[in-house]
Amino acid sequence: MKKNIIHTTLIATLLLGAAQISLADGMPYEPVFESEPISESSSVTTTAASSQTAAPANLVNTDTSVDEDKLQNALIQLDSAQVEIRNNLIKYKNEYSEIDNKYKIIQAERKAKKQQVKDTEKRIKTLEKTKEKIRKSM
Repeated sequence: MKKNIIHTTLIATLLLGAAQISLADGMPYEPVFESEPISESSSVTTTAASSQTAAPANLVNTDTSVDEDKLQNALIQLDSAQVEIRNNLIKYKNEYSEIDNKYKIIQAERKAKKQQVKDTEKRIKTLEKTKEKIRKSM
C-alpha cells in the first residue's frame, strides 16, 4: 500500500516537472519595446552618444565627474561604515572573552566551594557517627 502511494507521488512529480520544463519558453520578463538584446557596452555607447548630442562636451565631462565624485563619496562612506562595524565587532569579541573568562573563573570557584561543602558534610557525618558510637558504648 505504501509502495503504491510512494510510486504514484513520484510519477506525478516527474510528470509535473516535465510539463513545466516543456511549457517554459524562455525569459519570463522579456523587454517589450526592445528589438536588440540589452548589453552593457551597447547601452553605455547609446547613452553617451545621446548625451553628447543633447549637451555640449564640457557639460558632459562635469556631469560624469560629479557622478564619479558621488560614487567615490559613497564608497568612502561604505568603507568608513565597514571599519566602524569591524571596530564594534572587535569590541564585542573582547567583551565576550572577558565575560567568558569571568564565567570560567566563577565556575572554578563554584566547583571548589561545592567540594568544600561536600568535605565539610563528610566531616560532620563522621563526627556524628563517632558521637553515636561513644554514646552506645557508655
